[in-house]
Amino acid sequence: MINIKEIFNDEVIAGLTGLWLSDNCDGADLAGAAEYTAESGIPMLSVVPGYVGVVWPWTEKLHIKLLPRFYVDTVNVDTMSNLAINVKSVFKQGADGAHVIVRLAHLDRFVDAMATVRADLFFNKHLSVGLDIFEVWPLDWENVFQNLKKLNASSLLLILTHDDMEKSDFTGRIYAALMAWDANPDMELHVALGESYGRAEQVYRLVAALRPELLNKLHFFVNY
Repeated sequence: MINIKEIFNDEVIAGLTGLWLSDNCDGADLAGAAEYTAESGIPMLSVVPGYVGVVWPWTEKLHIKLLPRFYVDTVNVDTMSNLAINVKSVFKQGADGAHVIVRLAHLDRFVDAMATVRADLFFNKHLSVGLDIFEVWPLDWENVFQNLKKLNASSLLLILTHDDMEKSDFTGRIYAALMAWDANPDMELHVALGESYGRAEQVYRLVAALRPELLNKLHFFVNY
């Protein structure tokens, strides 16, 4: 079983870290994750939609934010309608919000479509927009943040799908994002580390140096 305090020597970073449950967990895995979350004070869980009803009974009284994740590969009437149906379903099962992961190429259309229903669909819920940071170039960030403000996003989720472990490239991309940061005051920054645990300290140091006001809105996710 994963132990976040053993992964991260820095207790502050460990305290900011939640679990990203894989899509092939069995019942024992889910029970173990829920138990570990409860015992360790984990602030957030990111899960596939089908796990919400299983995990929620363990998390409901512990103030753990339960965020199922959805992937938007194309944007059209059918995909957005299905997304709305599935989001409503997980909310009825106890989810606190959702991570909605979008290709950068589809972000404009996604925001235009979601903005019309955001207030009703995500009323009192956390809407996190996820992007693969390796798809985003420095000149893209202005448009990204304009879209996030238009959508009143609760957080920006950065995923590291194409991380080749090149330190300078990664830190340069985080630097560009933070320098361009132009978001609503309460918007959080989430980073899905996968198994690239060393990225957490790099991100934390850059946030502390460039955007210290984000430190209490910063959260990491590690694979479980």
